[in-house]
Amino acid sequence: MADPALRPLWQSVAAALDRNGLDWRGRLALPALPAEGRRRLGVMVERPVPAGRRALPLTDVAAAVERLTGTGLVEALTALGYAPRGRHEAALVRREESRRRRAALDMAVETHLAALPRPDRDTGSATGWATGWRDAAWSDGLFAGRAPDEVAALVRTVAAVLAHTGSGLSRGEIAARECGDAHALDSSTRLTALVTRALVARDGPAGERAAWERAGIPLDLVSAPVLTWALPLLGDSAAALAARAMTAAGLPVHLTVLALRAAPIAVVAGTPVLVVENPRLVEAAARRRLPAAVLCTGGNPATAPSEAIARLRASGAQLRYHGDFDAAGLAMTARARAAGCTPFHMSAADYTAALAAARAENVDLPRDSAPAPPTPWDPDLATAFDDTRAIVHEERVMDEVLTAHGGTFPR
Repeated sequence: MADPALRPLWQSVAAALDRNGLDWRGRLALPALPAEGRRRLGVMVERPVPAGRRALPLTDVAAAVERLTGTGLVEALTALGYAPRGRHEAALVRREESRRRRAALDMAVETHLAALPRPDRDTGSATGWATGWRDAAWSDGLFAGRAPDEVAALVRTVAAVLAHTGSGLSRGEIAARECGDAHALDSSTRLTALVTRALVARDGPAGERAAWERAGIPLDLVSAPVLTWALPLLGDSAAALAARAMTAAGLPVHLTVLALRAAPIAVVAGTPVLVVENPRLVEAAARRRLPAAVLCTGGNPATAPSEAIARLRASGAQLRYHGDFDAAGLAMTARARAAGCTPFHMSAADYTAALAAARAENVDLPRDSAPAPPTPWDPDLATAFDDTRAIVHEERVMDEVLTAHGGTFPR
């Protein structure tokens, strides 16, 4: 049996057992054996194995091995140096583990996530976004190698973190409360990846930091401030004094979440405040001493811009919003409108005028691969955008926007 002439036979038997299971005893496809190998195999099974024979019942080989060695087929193969690895059985174990892991995931999502309302609704099931999050996270292996109880615990913690939406607590505070470890929600952890994906599935596309900030869960209360120019804040709070002093110096001011929460900020009711997407407009307003307030969201508004907008709106400010003419910018305009801002110079007429100006200047505008989202403040805008998909960045029209907001000013 240990003769080199039988080596291909034992390799084929071990491969067949790995493929079909250690107890498999079907027909074995015979490998190419030298004449000596076929002779020895014939002696073992007690009948000739001619060169044209292509298969043999594995039961015959197993019976011969047991008769000659007094051990089973697997034991003999192991002694010969061709031990099967039990891949079939291991695969069965993995499949069962995966089944149990998926069952635990499904149950945990239904129990802990599906009952959470979306932040923009008073009631309603989260089943849609939660099942999408579950399936994507499962496909990407974020639950791989975890025991069922670990999977359930992860989902339970994700739900606990999401429940802090809008609480204003920082990510580190929530991590310490829910996980006992202030670093459990650092960017490098699997839990953070799962929560970030849940925030995106629930609230829409965004980068990691933006997704958390949008949900009212800042990384901390001092980074990612809101950039402002000439906010005429009332009162003698530190933020109001700083804003007035910086405006007098011709400089914009950053207001952190901590500063915004230290004392209420307010303006005289009816004060116009231009809310813009890009910081270049705040810079231009400051350099030109624009006699009107400007506030920058820096794209999708994080916690500080969102809080500033909410507080200004509550004090009666007349909030105007302008952003990029692209699919993302139109979606942000819709969200700003929902937050109490009025779209400003964001009509179909404004867009077509910007396209005409670019053509007159022989400027080839970039194109957007994404279609326009709904533009309920001017439905014709979505149609006009989809006609060309030409992108007009806010900086191209900032002179017109700032002039319309604050009147004439020196260049």
